Amino acid sequence: MVHPVQSVIESLYAAGRCPRLHVNAMLDGVVCPDFIRDQWRERLIIDLDPSYPLDLTFTEEALSADLSFGGYVTRCKFPYGAVYVVADRSTGRGIVLDQNMPESVKRSRYGRPPAPSAPNKPSLRSVATEGAPPAAEPVPA
Repeated sequence: MVHPVQSVIESLYAAGRCPRLHVNAMLDGVVCPDFIRDQWRERLIIDLDPSYPLDLTFTEEALSADLSFGGYVTRCKFPYGAVYVVADRSTGRGIVLDQNMPESVKRSRYGRPPAPSAPNKPSLRSVATEGAPPAAEPVPA
């Protein structure tokens, strides 16, 4: 049986589209450069651009591809459990795998805690003093 991640990637390729993956690079089994893992952590975004020679392969557990980071090509491996979004790069349409989405991403995506409210400040208005000339109107830029 084909994994849904593979199915959506192949459907996007068949339609001439570029799949974009959102990956938790901190998950066990992810193979990518350490500096990428350290920089992007649970929010790694990978574009599987069909115009590049990715040598994309699928197994029962993961997908692998030759990816370029800063001009250096590296063979990377992403277990399907690390992939939480597969979408069309240009439209954003695709699938979200909530069961794979890290809690930190869920919190920021689905409901940030409310921002602290500003302390109540008195409302201010300008007051003309008797005999003073009226304030000049602002000139539009």
